[in-house]
Amino acid sequence: MTSLQVWRTFEPDSYYKTFLEHSKRPDGRGLSNFRPINIKVGTVTTAEGSATVRLGHTTVMCGIKAEIATPTLRHPDEGFIVPNVELYPCCSPMFKAGPPGEKAIGLSQFLKNVITSAEVLLPSDLCIAPNKFAWCLYCDVVCLNYDGNLYDASLIALMAALQNVLLPEVSYDEESEKATVSPERTLPLKLKRRPVSSTFTMYSDSIQLVDPTAEDEEQGSGEVTVVLLEDGSLCTIHKPGGHSIVSDFLDKFINLARKRVKLVNSAICKALAERKV
Repeated sequence: MTSLQVWRTFEPDSYYKTFLEHSKRPDGRGLSNFRPINIKVGTVTTAEGSATVRLGHTTVMCGIKAEIATPTLRHPDEGFIVPNVELYPCCSPMFKAGPPGEKAIGLSQFLKNVITSAEVLLPSDLCIAPNKFAWCLYCDVVCLNYDGNLYDASLIALMAALQNVLLPEVSYDEESEKATVSPERTLPLKLKRRPVSSTFTMYSDSIQLVDPTAEDEEQGSGEVTVVLLEDGSLCTIHKPGGHSIVSDFLDKFINLARKRVKLVNSAICKALAERKV
């Protein structure tokens, strides 16, 4: 073990602070630099849609399975989108085996809130026959390797997987009240919006970190995630506790996030195009 590794192991706070004093982070990035993104779609051949996203060393996979379900009485002409995030011990020792933990539950709810508030996909577009049949999309997001910023990685994986979905054509016979599935004829989802999130870690009143690693998150005092639509307009802001944030910081975060929206959506489009080749 080198002297630098010893310092990092036994005095992590001092080690980390020394980098910040030079406006750098241990991974070599500046405070306002995002990590590179790598996206591949169609990585789960048994799913209707899938994607694997690598954000730095954080790797997340999303697989979407579609099932025909019965609409609810309250919403007889709407289908369902059910995001679920799984964090297993194999991706990081900080996660334990057993029922979903607080972080996994929070991530699942975050994805659900973004899909709803951004109106990514209208539930009515998933209806096959009112009161009878509708599609239910189970969106399973699994972390394969954890190094911070699961909010951004999970949303990118989910959006890429949704754009990769192909549903079989279904016809409904009113007389027999039966649905017939035609697997040889498939249709993509009618996505209305393509939101992109950008997460920031608060280190101090004067230092904020873009796209935090696990080390950044551990050293920080709270996080805030800004979600923007493809035109740069604000969709929602997610802040799971921590210190309050002044409006000047939010304006700064939103401006940085706007620079990332086109980059992420272009990366998804590129991955989809490569899949078709």
